[in-house]
Amino acid sequence: MIDRRTVTVNGIRLSYEVSGPPDGDPLLLLPALGERAGDWAPVREALDRKRRVYAVDLRGHGHSDRPGDYSLELMRDDVIGLLDALGLDRVDLVGHSMGGVVAHLVAQARPWRVVRLVLEDAPAPLPREPRPPVLPEGELPFDREMVFAVRAQLDRPDPAWLAGLERITAPTLVVAGGPASHVPRQDITELVRRIPDARLHTLPVGHLIHAAAPREFTSVVTEFLRDLPDAETARRWLAEDGITQTGEEAWYDADPPAATLTRADVAEGLGCMAFTDEALDAAGRLRVAMGLMEVLGDHILVIGQIHRAHTGADGPLPAEALWGGYRRRLEAVPECEALLASLWYTWFEDHTTSAEAFAEVLGEDRERLVPGAPEPLLRRARRILENSGPVPWGAKAPTLRAAAGVPGLRHAVFRALLRGYHDIYGGLDPAEALVLLDRLELPLETRHLAPLRTVLAAGHRNHRHGPEIWRAAAGTGGGATGRSSGTPPAP
Repeated sequence: MIDRRTVTVNGIRLSYEVSGPPDGDPLLLLPALGERAGDWAPVREALDRKRRVYAVDLRGHGHSDRPGDYSLELMRDDVIGLLDALGLDRVDLVGHSMGGVVAHLVAQARPWRVVRLVLEDAPAPLPREPRPPVLPEGELPFDREMVFAVRAQLDRPDPAWLAGLERITAPTLVVAGGPASHVPRQDITELVRRIPDARLHTLPVGHLIHAAAPREFTSVVTEFLRDLPDAETARRWLAEDGITQTGEEAWYDADPPAATLTRADVAEGLGCMAFTDEALDAAGRLRVAMGLMEVLGDHILVIGQIHRAHTGADGPLPAEALWGGYRRRLEAVPECEALLASLWYTWFEDHTTSAEAFAEVLGEDRERLVPGAPEPLLRRARRILENSGPVPWGAKAPTLRAAAGVPGLRHAVFRALLRGYHDIYGGLDPAEALVLLDRLELPLETRHLAPLRTVLAAGHRNHRHGPEIWRAAAGTGGGATGRSSGTPPAP
């Protein structure tokens, strides 16, 4: 059953249709320019079987007000106001064409409120050749002035919108209409490239994808929305204690006495508690802990709890859930700094777990490190090698030798050697490392290459045993350091 309602936001009445079970996860649908909530009818029934679906008439459209003041930023703010009015902390957001632009503007402005994002044949915010809109005479289901205002912005978008795509944290599905669509392929490609965690699926039916191919569209979208991201699992876990994010660095604790918290407050209060939750099984606790790293960052109480659980009395943790979780994240396009900090500080710096962790996240895959290896594997290898400073030489040397034969990993091997030399827990075999360094065939002007070759040729294993030796080799009064004692040197 579809229920039409209105709510006042930003001084105007906004109309929307709601359907699906009241306790279903919220899904918000934003239509294209000139379209209304009802235009989602071809796919609504399939989408609202288990979800609470809200389809919106954006300002100037359908049953919503026509205030005469129009912009994509105002539409963005209307959507955020609607979420506030309906008490929806976080939603999955789907936008078609212009509605997709509004959707990604919402995801830029309030990244913590968008769980997952679907952009249906939406253009990237790139300048385009203006074309005057052709509108029929007579009454229209939208305001003519709105069309002119919005088209002008789509023709000459704010450059900040393009840069802002990098702020989107939600996993994003871009559904393209293929050659029959008027949206240029390069626009779709740029959208996918700019959004950190975006993937592309093409249904070659033209611009009106969900109307032309409703079954295929809903199949792709429901599959994408099927599993909750671990970050959302962690947010829901925090919400059970009344804690929700309200800003970039602001959180609200609803439990009396209600208070505003910082990210550090939340990390220190609940960051290490996932593995004490008896309502979750081991895999569930691990999902929450992984999600907390994404949500709360690299606070030591957040990144250390997985290691403590694995090495504690109730450990070890299930291997596939633990190491598979690390490997999948290390292969993902967006880089999770907290995950890398977790590897360096809690796994690699602990001599009891360093070799095990390195083997699990990369070492056991070293035979796959060959020219032409899949990019996700190479991405994982680069990240691990560059953060392997504390790993003992014997544990990582075979993997370094394999990686040195892959052109796309040579600079990562160099960074591994450099950081292994400079990390307080690190150390190299000078003779073996020198042979490996020469195999990389790096340009002679590569920063730090000459001094590293000099100290290795002199038989030195680690910067900490003779910092003056590095200073002399580098010809400076300062030294390069690793994660354990400062900023890693940048080749």
